[in-house]
Amino acid sequence: MRRTRDGYEIDDDPGRVNAEAAAAFLTSQAYWGKWRGAGDIEAQIAAAWRVVGAYDRSGAMVGFARAFGDGGSAYLADVYVLPEHRAAGLGKAIVRMMIEDGPGAGWRWMLHTSDAHGLYRQFGFARPNGRYMERPPASEPGTPGRRAAATGTLTGKVVRLEPLQREHVPGLLAAAAGGDDLFRWTHVPRDEAQARQYVEAAIADREGEKAVPFAVVRAQDDTVIGSTRFWGLEYWPWPDGEHRTGPDICEIGYTWLGPGAIRTGANTEMKRLMLTHAFETWQVRSVCLHTDARNQRSRQAMERIGARFEGILRSHRLGADGQPRDSARFSITAAEWPSVSRHLEELTDRYAR
Repeated sequence: MRRTRDGYEIDDDPGRVNAEAAAAFLTSQAYWGKWRGAGDIEAQIAAAWRVVGAYDRSGAMVGFARAFGDGGSAYLADVYVLPEHRAAGLGKAIVRMMIEDGPGAGWRWMLHTSDAHGLYRQFGFARPNGRYMERPPASEPGTPGRRAAATGTLTGKVVRLEPLQREHVPGLLAAAAGGDDLFRWTHVPRDEAQARQYVEAAIADREGEKAVPFAVVRAQDDTVIGSTRFWGLEYWPWPDGEHRTGPDICEIGYTWLGPGAIRTGANTEMKRLMLTHAFETWQVRSVCLHTDARNQRSRQAMERIGARFEGILRSHRLGADGQPRDSARFSITAAEWPSVSRHLEELTDRYAR
C-alpha cells in the first residue's frame, strides 16, 4: 500500500525500509531507543509483522514505524520522523496507515510513549484501565519511569519498616487508638473500615509506582506502632550516559506514630533508615518533608533531625480537619546528608544509652 502526501510517499513495503538508517536514528536521537544496539533494532525490524516508512522525493526514508502482532492484538513501536521533516503531518500519516489502513484495523493496539499523546488519542489510544499490568525491563538507562523504587524491609535496632500489607490493618488500628490530641493535624485511620481503605490506597500507590509505604514495627515486641512512606517520587530526564537506579528526589510523608511511641527514639531511627536508603541506595539529590504549618510538634521533630526549613506553602493540601492547610516545607539535600547522617547517629546513640 502506498499513499502520497505533499511530495512524500507513505509505504508499507518492507523491501523499501532502510533498517540501518532507522537504527542510526533510534540509537542516537530517540529517548526510548538508546538502550538498544543497532543490531537489536535491525533484528526487530526484520522480525516485524508490519512496517511503514515515509520517503522524500529522492527516496530517502525520513520516517518509520514498526508493529508486531498475533492476529488479534498488536504493539506499535519506534514511530519517528526526522526533525527536518516534521510539521508535515508525516507522523499522523504513518500511524494512520499502520492502524487504520492495514490488516490490523479491528485489532487491539498497544504502545508506550512519554510524548505525542495528542497524536495517538486521534487514533483511539487512551490510558489503560485497572486490568493492565506490566513487568518493565530490568534496566533501561536514561528512560524516565523505568527505575525501580521499591524496597524491602528497612531494619534498625528500635524499629523496622516493613512494606505495608493488609495484615498490618489490626496493628495500625491499635496504634492509632487514644491519640486524639496527638493526631489533631494528621490523617490516621480511626476504625477498621478506614484502616482497610488506608492500606488498600497505599498498596495501590505502591503498585502504581507512586509511593513506597511502610508499617513501622517496634523491634522489641513486633508491635505495629505507626506508618510512613516515600512518595512524590520524581525521575529527571538525565542527559546521555547518566545511569540512575532510583528516583532523583522524593518526599517522606504520611508519617504517624502511636502515643506509646513518642520520645522512644522510634521517629529518629525511622527517619535515619529512610534517609539512608534514599541518599545511599537511590542516591537522590534531595528529600523533602511537609507538615501542617500549625503542627508545632511535627515541625520541631523535622528541625531536630537536621532538615532545613524552606518556607510556608499556602493552601497547599487538605488538612486533617477537612480544610485547606498551609504546609511548612523542610528538606535535606545530598550535600547536607553526610552531616545530617552523623547527627542522626548521635541522636540514635543517646536513645540507646
